[in-house]
Amino acid sequence: MSNLRIPFPVAFACVPLALACPLASAAVPTYHSVELQARSNLLVNDPGWNLPPGSSFNSISASINDSRIVTFPVQIVPINGDQGNTGPGLWHGSHGVGGIVVQHESPVDGISANVSINADGDVAYYTWDDGTNYRLRLFDAATVQSQIVNTLPITPVAYSGLSINAAGVIGYRAGLGSGYGLASTGAGSSLLHIVDANVQPGPYAYIYTPAMNAQRLIASKVSIGDFDHNEIRSFASDGSFITLAVDKATDPASPYRRFDNGLAYNDAGQVAVVLNLDAGNVRAVYRFSPGPSGVEATEIARVEAAGTIRAIDSFAPAMNNDGLVTFRGRDANGQAIYVGDGTTLRRVIGKDDLVATDLGIAGIGQHVDDPNGWPIFSGAPGINAHGDIAFIAGLYPQGNNQVEWGSGVFVAYADGDVIFQDGFENP
Repeated sequence: MSNLRIPFPVAFACVPLALACPLASAAVPTYHSVELQARSNLLVNDPGWNLPPGSSFNSISASINDSRIVTFPVQIVPINGDQGNTGPGLWHGSHGVGGIVVQHESPVDGISANVSINADGDVAYYTWDDGTNYRLRLFDAATVQSQIVNTLPITPVAYSGLSINAAGVIGYRAGLGSGYGLASTGAGSSLLHIVDANVQPGPYAYIYTPAMNAQRLIASKVSIGDFDHNEIRSFASDGSFITLAVDKATDPASPYRRFDNGLAYNDAGQVAVVLNLDAGNVRAVYRFSPGPSGVEATEIARVEAAGTIRAIDSFAPAMNNDGLVTFRGRDANGQAIYVGDGTTLRRVIGKDDLVATDLGIAGIGQHVDDPNGWPIFSGAPGINAHGDIAFIAGLYPQGNNQVEWGSGVFVAYADGDVIFQDGFENP
């Protein structure tokens, strides 16, 4: 079986009155088809699907490009089928056809939980050996080879917040001994955009997880002077910047109390971030769009006690170049993934919804009941230009959430022109 999908049942659609679903908008897709890419489970339960038996991953995110190629890291992959000899790997494929394309062996024993894929299918990620010897790596989809990226003259001791653009330039936060910098490597150069005050004297007390766009601009939350004054800025490679948002400690007129540490950045220069509004300390998702008359702030969603969104998770949102934003949250039924553009907010998938897997129809959720909300989803969702959303979710057999079917990597396809490789088409 090359891929698996089912139309969402009525319960999947934006129907329940308790969710106060908005009217449909042409800018925000509907989602009626999901497709399993791979599934992992404990070997004592079953061998999983589209992964070497015994493979496992935890707290990872999947990335999807405009050609609908999906990639994700796998922390434990048996080497040549030997369950006693494992190493991290990278999965790469589309429409449920794919597999481990990179297998790392000792001394490499760790892989980044987040990876980034560009239009060509090339993937940026990093590895480490026993908690040290971090290496930035690039998987070349054309040669199906992975190589260590030469970042000289920058010599990071750690990496985070990877983004790879269409030109093959990789943006990242570089660990530089006692401090951090925002850096980009590719197109014949390796450049430090900014560094914090622990690296050299300057205004930046701390630099958080960044994102980079096609113009080699890197956006990040930064602490200015001290940890209480924070801004969202976009930095060029020469350190020049534009400010997209500031917190209330920086400007008493600001409506924003605090920003989460991660964000999304697109080629239009827009930033999406989860934040807390000053009024009532309410959690919300905002998109900031620079323009000739200043920065426009658009609210994508906010938490309301009796509204659609009851909580917003502490994972960075994802955003495409049209400004469509997807994020993890909770509604009246539990954990869910939403997508919105500032006018329309749509539930994509969530707790107890049904999907097709290699084992049969599964529910989205965990095999244990936890009053504190045992995590259903792993990491952050990913989105492409079509509005397709990649996500990772826990699974159980339909009607029996006391049995574990592991975790599946899925794509929820925006309704439109998706043709499945096994001949299935959208309903």
